[in-house]
Amino acid sequence: MSKQIPFKLAIVAGAVTLISSAIAAQAAPIDVSLNSAGELLLEYTFDEQKSGGMWLSAYENGQWSFTTITGATETGLAGGQWRYLYQSDLQCDSGDEFSLRVQGNYSQVDWLPGPTADDFYEVSCAMLGSSGASSSSSSAASSESSSSSSSSISPPAHAPVVNASASDAQVQLSWSSVSGATGYRVEYGYATGALQDSQSTDQTALTVTGLDNGFDYDFVVVAVNSRGENASARITATPEAPAAEPESPAVGGYAFGLQSDGTLYHIDGGQTGAWAYLCLNSDCRQAVLNGNRYQYTFSNVTPGQSYDLQFKVQDDASSQCIADASGIAPGNGVTSSPCGSGNASGNDTGGGDNSGGDDNSGGGDSSGGGDNGSGADNGFGGAGGVRVENGVVIANVAERYRVRHELSGNDFNNFNIEYWRARYGALELRDYTRPEAASQRQAACGTSDPCVVVRLDSAVPLAMSDASGNGKDCNQQSPNFRYHKFYGDETNFYYGYVMDLIMPDGSILAACNATQAQRAAATSWQAVMRPDQNIPRPFAQGAQVEFEVTINFDRAQVTGDNVNYYGQTFKYVLGEGFVVNNQDPAIGPVAVNDAFAKLGGDTTVPHLSETGGNQRRFSFMQHAYNMNPSNIQNWLQGRRLFHTNFVNGNHIEQFMPGPQAIGGNLPFPEMAGKASNPVQSSCTECHTNNSVGQMQTGADVVPPKMIGLGLLEAISDSQIEAWAQENGGTVSRIALDGVEQIGRFGWRAEAVSVEHQVAKALHDDIGVGTHVAEFGPSELSADHLHDLVTYSSLLAVPVPRANLAGSQGLAEFESLGCAACHQPTVTTGSDTAFPELANQTIHPFTDLLLHDLGEGEFRTAPLWGLGLSGYIANGSASSLSLMHDGVASSIDEAVQRHNGDGADAKTAYNNASSSARQAIDRFLMNL
Repeated sequence: MSKQIPFKLAIVAGAVTLISSAIAAQAAPIDVSLNSAGELLLEYTFDEQKSGGMWLSAYENGQWSFTTITGATETGLAGGQWRYLYQSDLQCDSGDEFSLRVQGNYSQVDWLPGPTADDFYEVSCAMLGSSGASSSSSSAASSESSSSSSSSISPPAHAPVVNASASDAQVQLSWSSVSGATGYRVEYGYATGALQDSQSTDQTALTVTGLDNGFDYDFVVVAVNSRGENASARITATPEAPAAEPESPAVGGYAFGLQSDGTLYHIDGGQTGAWAYLCLNSDCRQAVLNGNRYQYTFSNVTPGQSYDLQFKVQDDASSQCIADASGIAPGNGVTSSPCGSGNASGNDTGGGDNSGGDDNSGGGDSSGGGDNGSGADNGFGGAGGVRVENGVVIANVAERYRVRHELSGNDFNNFNIEYWRARYGALELRDYTRPEAASQRQAACGTSDPCVVVRLDSAVPLAMSDASGNGKDCNQQSPNFRYHKFYGDETNFYYGYVMDLIMPDGSILAACNATQAQRAAATSWQAVMRPDQNIPRPFAQGAQVEFEVTINFDRAQVTGDNVNYYGQTFKYVLGEGFVVNNQDPAIGPVAVNDAFAKLGGDTTVPHLSETGGNQRRFSFMQHAYNMNPSNIQNWLQGRRLFHTNFVNGNHIEQFMPGPQAIGGNLPFPEMAGKASNPVQSSCTECHTNNSVGQMQTGADVVPPKMIGLGLLEAISDSQIEAWAQENGGTVSRIALDGVEQIGRFGWRAEAVSVEHQVAKALHDDIGVGTHVAEFGPSELSADHLHDLVTYSSLLAVPVPRANLAGSQGLAEFESLGCAACHQPTVTTGSDTAFPELANQTIHPFTDLLLHDLGEGEFRTAPLWGLGLSGYIANGSASSLSLMHDGVASSIDEAVQRHNGDGADAKTAYNNASSSARQAIDRFLMNL
C-alpha cells in the first residue's frame, strides 16, 4: 500500500490526536459493494447535509488517483443524517486493494477527513462477498446502508442515448428509456465547463429553459435508481434567438444603443471580428452579428434605469477596439461611437489596448501604466524579503495569479490572458511562532497559541456576479486563504476560509458581515494561520506549511470570462521564512533542501512539477520567488513587451497561449512599426521559452538562456577581479559613456549590465533604439525599457532536481579542475538595482571571465539550469545545445572542446573513471 497512509498515521500518533469530537460528528463509516461490472459502489453517511462539491481520493494497489464525484444520490435519513450513494469507476479485480477517502467543500471550508476517523478506508477486493458487503466494513454503518448493500436491485442497465434541439433561450432533450431506471437527472452547464445545474424527472424528455442565446451548453442525462446510475455522454446544443430584422433608424438608429426589450447593440463599422462582446454594467456576453449590427438581448434590463455599456471586438491579433457609453437608459443610445468605420485598429481611441482598460494609458509609446522608472505605482508598500523584528518574522512577497492550482497539468506555470492587467498581489506574513514573540500573540491574533497573520494586498478586480449576472455568495466575493496542503492532491488543503476585509481605518471586518459595496471596494484582506486540532501536523517554529490564495476574478478585457484564479503554492517554514523544499511527491522531487537547493538564492523557484507535463517547459519563465511587491507590475509589463512583435504589435506565446485567450492574447498596438530590418521581430523568438535559442542570421553565437541575469549583475567587480587573479581568466573591460566598466553579459562579455544587454539586443536584433549609449535614436521609452530590464533581471532560477551537496558528481567536478572557471558559489553584493538580488548566496557555476578554449575568447557559461535547457527549448531533456555555437549536443562533447585554457581539465576528465564521468553528467543534468 501507499507509504503516505502509515506516514499520516505516524504523525497522528506522534503529534496530534486526529479523532476529535468535531470529526466524529461529521465523518461516518463507509459501506462498499460491487455493481454487476465489478466496480466499487460507495455509500457514505454524514451527520449533516453536504452542499459543496465532493471528491474521491483513491490509492489502488499503492497508485494514487483522484476524481470529482458527480451524480451522487443524496438521501435524508432519520436523525438528521444524510446518505450519499456513488457509483465509482474503480474496477475491483481479484487481488486489488484500495485506500479511499471522500472529501469536499462545505460552508466555505474543506471538510476532512472522510469517510472514517482514520482518514483513509481500506478495501480488499478479495474480501468482498457476493452480497457486496466488505468484511472489513465498519459495524457502525447505518442499517439502511446495510440493507441497501444487500439488495438484489442492479444499477440502470445502460446509459441513455440523448437527442437535443435548441431554440430561443432553451434546449429540448429527449432520450431512450433505460431498463431498471426509476428516474433521470439532467445535468448541464456551459460547454467544456462544470455541469453545475441539474433537473430531475421520471419522463424521457425535458425542456431546459432560461439559457443564454448564442452560447454552447453541454448536457448529460443520468439514469438513476437506488443502486446506482448510468450517465450518457455529453451532448452540446446552442440556443439561438429568432432572427429579427434590424430596427429602422427611427426606432433604434443609434450607432450604440439599448432597446427597451433589453437588446444592446453596436452598428458594425467594418469589423468582422470573431471575438465580439457586448457588456451591460460589466456583464459581458458574446455578441451576434445580425444584419449590420452586433447585438445581445439582456433579460435584466429595467425601464427608467441607466446602464454603462461597452463593446469589444477583435478581428485578429492586431485589429481590435473597445468602445464605452455610460448612463444609457433603455430606448436610448449614442449617435457616434469610437468603434465606427475605420477604427478597428483602435488608432483613434487612445490606443486599442488602452481604451477601457485598467492600465490607464492613453496612447503613444510612453503609455502602459505605472511610473515604471522607479517601480510601478501599484500601491504595495513595504520592502520585500524576510526580516525579524522583536522576535516576529516579517515576510513580504509578491505573486501573480494563475488559472489553476499547483498540480494542474496545463494552467499553472503558463500565463493567462491579460496577465499584466492587475493579475497580481502582495502578501505580508507576520509570524509569531518564535518563543520570543509569545508575548505579542494575544494582541496580534487573539490567541496565546503560535500564529501567523497574513495580509493580502491586491489590485485584482473581484467579481460580484457570475457569468449569468447572478450575485455571487459572499465567500466568492472575497479572496480565500488555504493552508496545510494534502500531498498528492491538486486542490485540497486541511484548512481554508474566506479572508476578512481590512478597512481603510485598519479595522477588520468579516467578509460575510460586509456589504457587497465594501467587498467590491476592498483592496486588502487578512487571514490567520494557527494550530487546529483537526490538522494532523505540528504548528510551531520549524514546521513547514504550504498555503495559497484563491481569487474570483472580474471578467477579462476581451473574452468576458469569469473564473477563479489561484496564487502560487508557497512553501514556508514557521519562524524562519520561505523555502524551496517540496514535501509532495506528486509535485516533483521531495526533500531537495541542501546547501545547493537555492541555486539562485532566495529568488529560486521551488516548484518544478513532474506531473505538470508541458508546464515544466515554462520553468525559465517564472519571476523571482522573493519578488519585491513594488516590482511585480513592471515585471509582468516587461514580459508583455518581451513577447510583443515589434513589427505588427501582436502578442506572441511560442509554446502555449493563455487558457482564456481565443487564439492568443491582446496585442500592443503602440509597439507596432517600431522594428527596423529585424533579425527577429520579438525577444522571445530568439530566446526559446527563455532557454537557449537557435543561431540567428548573421550571428556566430546562439542566444543564451535568460535565468539569473540580475544575480550575475549583482556579483561585485572586486569578486570578478579576484577570480581573474586565481585562474588566469581575462576581465572584459567596456567603455560606456566614457567610463570603463566590467563586461559580464553576452558570449564575449560585451555588455556591462542587464540594461546594456537588453538595449543592445533591441538595437542589433530587432532594430528598436533606446536612450542607452550607442543604441539610439530612442524609439522605446525609458519606462518600457525599465519594464524589460525588470523582467530580464528577475527571472528565477529553478530548484535542482536532486540534492547536490556531498554528491560524487560535485566532488569529481571540483577535483578535476572544472570549478576553477565554473565557480560554484558566490555571494552577491549589497548595492543592487533590485533589493531581491542583494546579499544572496548563489551557485551560478561561472566566473564571468573570458577564456580561450582554442576557438577564441568566450565568457564562461553559467551552468545553472543546464539539465532543463534542452527540455524547455525543444521538449527533449537529452537534446542539448551547448557551447557558444550550440553545436555540442552532450556534456561529453562540450568537454572535448575544452582546449587552450580548459585543456588540463579536459585531460583530467578523460583520464577519470567511467563512473566518475557519469557522476559528473548526472550532477550537471540535475542543475
